[in-house]
Amino acid sequence: MARVLGLLLLLLALCCCLADKVALRRAKRGTRYYKACYQSRCYNGGTCKEAVYSSDYLCQCPPGFTGAQCEINTSERCVVGQGKGYRGTWSISHTGSECINWNSTVLRGKKFTARRPEANSLGLGNHNFCRNPDNDTKPWCYVYKRTQIAWEFCTLPRCPAEQRQAECMQGSGQTYRGTTAVTKGGSNCLPWDSPLITRKFYNAWRSDARDLGLGSHNFCRNPDGDLGPWCHVYRNMKLTWELCDITKCSRTQISVTPRRPGPSSDQDSNKGTCGQRADNNRSRPSFRILGGTRQTDITEQPWQAAINVYRPRNKAHFFLCGGVLIDSCWVLSAAHCFQEEFHPDRLQVVLGRTFRKNSSSSEQIFEVEKYWIHEKYNEENFDNDIVLLKLKSDIGLCAVYSPEVLPVCLPEPGLVLPDWTECEISGYGKEKEFDAMYSERVKRGHVRLWPQDRCVSGVLNGREVTANMLCAGDTRGLDDACKGDSGGPLVCPKDGRMTLMGVISWGDGCGKKDTPGVYTRITQYTDWISGKKRSGQ
Repeated sequence: MARVLGLLLLLLALCCCLADKVALRRAKRGTRYYKACYQSRCYNGGTCKEAVYSSDYLCQCPPGFTGAQCEINTSERCVVGQGKGYRGTWSISHTGSECINWNSTVLRGKKFTARRPEANSLGLGNHNFCRNPDNDTKPWCYVYKRTQIAWEFCTLPRCPAEQRQAECMQGSGQTYRGTTAVTKGGSNCLPWDSPLITRKFYNAWRSDARDLGLGSHNFCRNPDGDLGPWCHVYRNMKLTWELCDITKCSRTQISVTPRRPGPSSDQDSNKGTCGQRADNNRSRPSFRILGGTRQTDITEQPWQAAINVYRPRNKAHFFLCGGVLIDSCWVLSAAHCFQEEFHPDRLQVVLGRTFRKNSSSSEQIFEVEKYWIHEKYNEENFDNDIVLLKLKSDIGLCAVYSPEVLPVCLPEPGLVLPDWTECEISGYGKEKEFDAMYSERVKRGHVRLWPQDRCVSGVLNGREVTANMLCAGDTRGLDDACKGDSGGPLVCPKDGRMTLMGVISWGDGCGKKDTPGVYTRITQYTDWISGKKRSGQ
């Protein structure tokens, strides 16, 4: 009898175990227990990967998404409704001002910053993209108004009118992608990325979230084939769920996926952010561009570009020269780098990369649509050693500004800075003249502007110096540009911003004491640059 009773108890335990497993699978709104990557917050189908030597995690993003948590949708060009769920990359206000990074220290004390506990759910982070964290009428951002910080709405267009046709559902509404966010009982839906539903089966961090219509919004959805779209709600001090009241489509109504048009305003304005690093006021160590043992980070020179060229024989891109970002779709470099007259299709511009060969989450890579070598470029003495590249884009917006990618300011025509003004140079070039390899990491050096009466052929081994050139160097003979740095920036402080005074051109060796480097004088070319930009629009 005891043996029979024991068998019955064993069978009962097995049944309970199986029932629990079935219940867990069926409890669509129940708690989900994670073993690995349980703190993952990878949006839009990003894959969570645990770090090897720490408790951190990394998100591997699918195509079209970026950000530490794959939360940024690089193809989102319009807003639905009030734009609360907008997670695109537009960063210009309606007055043309560049938005301030939500993580910037200048926003301390503001209500909405990337430092809020629920910043991720609000779309705020280490970026300056337009967002609507407070349920305003449209996305907005903080901007500079002279010396003050204000906020302005952004210029994003609304998605096409045919989006309204999605406000009805077909069948049980599993394909419903409308914007209703209130349940039949009148409760407001919680966002699918609300911290309250982190452990629910259906939230914005599922690997198939985007396919199910879940994301950084609180619109009703039906991810599990229920009777109709539903959402999580917080009612009577309790987290629960409710069905939404959505009408069924008539036979004549069809679901149309909206186009994603680009913004209609001027996308190439860099006013407001040019020449400003993540923190222009903090003290920075002096990193040598040549001969030094310490190197810098791309956030110190966010306008630095690397220009690569495709070599058919090797079937790969190879580093060619440096470049300087002056606007979203425009990069300056040295004309002598392009003497082979490469076809634009062979060129590639890389922005936001600290390590020259290593990919990073902050990098932005572009093809080149066209480039203009100065008509009077002289191959013998490098006079007019300047070239302007236009990056390829289908929407008129190329580089998305971030702490790692920012344009430098162009000088006013005729601007003259005092002799011996301390400036900066940067690049991926060789550390020594006869090194076999280019630097693996971007470097930065400090040089001073030489007086024009000392910028003569006598200190440059007899080579000609024209009025279109300027000299700069480190009187200690430590910091200097070298091979591979050509085309990179010589930037100097002016009114609290870094201004492009020269493009690295040529020199007599690298780092010789009492021998300056020679740079293309940008103040001579501001009209030329403006003219080419207008003709290339």
